[in-house]
Amino acid sequence: MNAPHATAPTSLSSPGPVGQPPRHHVAVSGLPDLDALLDPLGPGTFTLLAGRAMAGTSALLLTIARHNSRQGLPVALAALQGTPSETGRMLLAAESSRCPEHSADASHLAAVRARLRRLPLRLIGPDGDVIRRLRAEAVAGAGLLLLDDLALAAGPSGWPGAGAVASALAATARELSVPIIATAHLGPGHGTTPRPEDLRDPHVHEHVDRIVLLHRPARLGPVPGQPDLVSLHVTGPKGTGRATVRFEPEHHRMTNS
Repeated sequence: MNAPHATAPTSLSSPGPVGQPPRHHVAVSGLPDLDALLDPLGPGTFTLLAGRAMAGTSALLLTIARHNSRQGLPVALAALQGTPSETGRMLLAAESSRCPEHSADASHLAAVRARLRRLPLRLIGPDGDVIRRLRAEAVAGAGLLLLDDLALAAGPSGWPGAGAVASALAATARELSVPIIATAHLGPGHGTTPRPEDLRDPHVHEHVDRIVLLHRPARLGPVPGQPDLVSLHVTGPKGTGRATVRFEPEHHRMTNS
């Protein structure tokens, strides 16, 4: 995938017409067990994916981005942990049936790149006012806004400003009638099951409709021959529940367990 300029949104498909987005957009994760707990994420909802380092929050967000854009829902993804070209390479790996870095099949990679470019998926880099740029994407027609991650969106203030970012995202979701999903890292927990209280800024919790906590027991990799499983602990309008997914780190994606 060609490396786009980091300061402008990158379209993996042809941009759609500018105008107010339809107000019926709903999003799903594409992972049946998780969706059974979440219900469709409708207009005006704000969902948080949170886990400790290496738990797979970014991979889950990319999985959601790919699934919804493949269903025709325009998606804007602000991936702040790297440039759009780096995020594009992760999407290439996620969309591929084999790891692109170890594949010499040029025709396979070309087909995957072409498939990605047809998706209504726009990438936003880490520069500039991310909230403003996400709002602009929603006004231009994006039906799902994704942000990776809250602390980086807060800029130099980092975690102390994450609550303010969460408040702005929740307000944007309501005002523009779009679902928003963001990621956050939890503090170290020495292998214990994560809890909402592990969010480093407690004010974040006040603004979200649903929290999905990721717990990956084998964060440094599973025992050889064993699947790399991540349990998803969901707290939302339907109460609490748990689902399990398979993590494929080399492909930056989550699949059904």
